Amino acid sequence: MRIADIKFSGDEREPVIERLETLKNIKLKPVRRYKKFLKGSDGLYYCIVGGSGDWHAIPKEVMEQEKKGQASVYLVIARWLRTRIEIYGGLLKPLFELRGSLSRNEKGDFQFNLKTPTDGILSIKEVAGAKFEKLDEFSAPPVSRFKTLSEEKQRELLTKAGLK
Repeated sequence: MRIADIKFSGDEREPVIERLETLKNIKLKPVRRYKKFLKGSDGLYYCIVGGSGDWHAIPKEVMEQEKKGQASVYLVIARWLRTRIEIYGGLLKPLFELRGSLSRNEKGDFQFNLKTPTDGILSIKEVAGAKFEKLDEFSAPPVSRFKTLSEEKQRELLTKAGLK
């Protein structure tokens, strides 16, 4: 199984949220039913996206919030690299202003691809002016590392543990 085939889920998002709360000294609460879209105790909205490989997507609801302009949206991009997760952040505004450069999926979400970070700065392939600063990096949770193993290796480990 390739890392690009593995979906970023709550197993990875929850530790990113916890890390962000600690780094920014805030509490984050979901906006309505959205797991990726949160409101911080600092008054900002936060969108936490993690994708498949270098592909990521911003929910259309987040872009709609940015369009309202009532409060800024801070975009947090989690890069899951097998054994570790890197967190980058910055205001959504540059991506929002050039959203016409982004493709959209069947749900209407805005899709983009990451460039390889340089000197702690992450760029977006489709939007030259969008830059995000590295906030932190930490070891991926064990369940996340397990997901990156081949199916054969997963079966072997489950068998050794007496779970299969």
